[in-house]
Amino acid sequence: MNILREEIVLRAIEQEDTQLLKDLINDPEIEKMVVGWSFPVSSNQQINWINSLGNDRYNVRFIIDINNVGAVGVVSLTRIDYKNGTATINIKLKKEDNIRNKGIGFKAITMLIDYAFNQLNLNCLVANILNYNTASQKLFEKSGFLLEGTLRKRVFKNGAYQDLLSYSLLKSDYK
Repeated sequence: MNILREEIVLRAIEQEDTQLLKDLINDPEIEKMVVGWSFPVSSNQQINWINSLGNDRYNVRFIIDINNVGAVGVVSLTRIDYKNGTATINIKLKKEDNIRNKGIGFKAITMLIDYAFNQLNLNCLVANILNYNTASQKLFEKSGFLLEGTLRKRVFKNGAYQDLLSYSLLKSDYK
């Protein structure tokens, strides 16, 4: 199911998205700002990953597609726990085409929140953000997420252990 709002479509990942996804994972500036780590990914590895997505009910990923622009990023719900109604929410936007700071991330996140709460019937979404990623902190706070706490020195990035900020949004708090 595609999710539509104004000029934005959240749609399934296709093989045509290989280059975008490869660029997002291989970009050192983006890698520096996200939790986790990755090895360099080739086009062939990216295609194999796309082909392996299948019907994974516990991780739902969407391409952010903008009318007249094309694919500009990815949003996802990962580690979906249907029994407890929880999932982790993530976003990556490409740097090119002046996509950032235009409200695209906010719209995509709110579309995914609405899908999580009203279609998947989840109860709590979690966003884990590196302490120095102020842009993501502002995005999730604007989307209604509350800072629950700091996981001290939890992620090794840029040669040092970094604090991880844990945000959450409950269905009952969602506007």
